[in-house]
Amino acid sequence: MAWQGPLLIPSCIPMGVYLVHMTSLGGLSKIPFYDLNWQFMSSIMVLLTFWLFQYMFIFNRVQRGSFFHMIIVVLLWCVQALFCSKNVMYFYILFEFSLVPTFFMIFYFGYQPEKLQACTYFCLYTVVCSLPLLLTIIWNTKSIYLFSGSGLPVMALTLAFMVKTPMFFLHIWLPKAHVEAPVAGSMVLAAILLKLGSFGFLLLGSQISNSIVMNVFMYMSIVGMTLCALSCIRSNDMKSLIAYSSVVHMGVVTAGVVNGSKTCLMASLMMIVAHGLSSPMMFAAANTMYSSSHSRVLLLNKGHFVKPMMSFTVFFILSANMAVPPSVNLWAEMMFILGIMSTTSIFFPILGISVFLSLVYNLYLYISTVHGKQSNILKNLISNEILNLCVGPLWCFLLFLSMDFLSVIY
Repeated sequence: MAWQGPLLIPSCIPMGVYLVHMTSLGGLSKIPFYDLNWQFMSSIMVLLTFWLFQYMFIFNRVQRGSFFHMIIVVLLWCVQALFCSKNVMYFYILFEFSLVPTFFMIFYFGYQPEKLQACTYFCLYTVVCSLPLLLTIIWNTKSIYLFSGSGLPVMALTLAFMVKTPMFFLHIWLPKAHVEAPVAGSMVLAAILLKLGSFGFLLLGSQISNSIVMNVFMYMSIVGMTLCALSCIRSNDMKSLIAYSSVVHMGVVTAGVVNGSKTCLMASLMMIVAHGLSSPMMFAAANTMYSSSHSRVLLLNKGHFVKPMMSFTVFFILSANMAVPPSVNLWAEMMFILGIMSTTSIFFPILGISVFLSLVYNLYLYISTVHGKQSNILKNLISNEILNLCVGPLWCFLLFLSMDFLSVIY
C-alpha cells in the first residue's frame, strides 16, 4: 500500500506546538517548580493529552456518534478539566470521575472474559484508596498546598496518588487493566491516567519530601523498579511486559518527587513527558502486531524482520523506551540517579541493576518479535499505521532540543 504523506502531518502539529511552547518557556531546564509549577505542568499535560487522544482516533478508527466516540470525548473533557482545575475539591471530583469512562472502555470493548476481573481490581484499588483523600479534603483544607508534609493527612492524600501512578505494591490492577483493555484503553491508561497521580504528586512537591514515611515509600519504589524489571523479563505476553515497564518508569517519578530535590523533581517531570510519548506507542505497536497474528504471545509474533518498516518502527519505539541518547528518557534517568546519589549512595547498586534490566527487557521484546522464524499466522500490515507509530518516539528524541544542558547537568 502506497504511503500517504499528509496522514503524518496532523500527527506532528500538536507536538510541534509542544516543542515550541516548552522552548519559549525556557525548556525543560527552566521548570519553575516552586512558584509557577501549576501553570507550567498544566500546559504540558494539556498538550500531551491532545496529542494522545488524536492518536487514539488514528489507531481505533473511531466512528463519529458511536458509544466509543462518546466515551473518548467525555474522558478528554474530564482529563483536560482536571489539569486546568485549581480547586482541590474539583480536582478530586474529576480525579474520580475519570474512572467512569475508563471502566466502560475496558468493560464494553475488552477482548477477554477476564475483563470483569480487571474492572473490579481497577475500581476497587482506585475508589478505596481515594476515600481517605476525600476525608482529608473535607476535614483539613480547601487548598492542596496547605498540608504540613507529615502525619495522617499527607499519608491519606498521597495514597490515592500512589495507586494512580502506580507505586510498587499498589500496582496489581495495572497489568490486568492493560491486558484486558482495547488499544485505546491501554494508550490512555499509559499516557494520561497514570499521569493523574504523578500530577498530584508534583503539585505537592517538596511538602512531602521530609516525611520519614515518605522516604520509606521512596525506598520501596526504587526496589520495586528492579523487581518489576525482572517481571518484564519473565513475561511472555506483550501487553503485560509493557505494563510492567510502565511501573518501572513511574517508579522514577514517585521516588523523584518523594526525594524532593530540584534535580529529582525535574527528572520526574521529564519522565512523565517521555513515558507519555513512548509507552502509548509501545501499546500501539503491540496492537499492530496483534492485528497480524491475533495473539499477544511473543512466540507467535516472531519474524517481523522480513518487514523492514515494521522492524525499524519497533526498534525506534524501544530505543526511546530504553533511554537511547539523546532521548528525554535518558536525561530523566541520569538526573534521577544524580539526585538520588546526592542524597544517599546506598541505592547505587540497585539503580545500576535496574538500568541494566531495563535494557535487557527492551532488547528481549525486540528480539522476540522481530527476529526468529516468521510465524505462519502473520498477516500483512498497513504501511500508514506503521509509519504513524514512529511519530510518538520521534518526539522523545526531538524534545531534547528544548533543554539547556549546561544548566541541567550541574
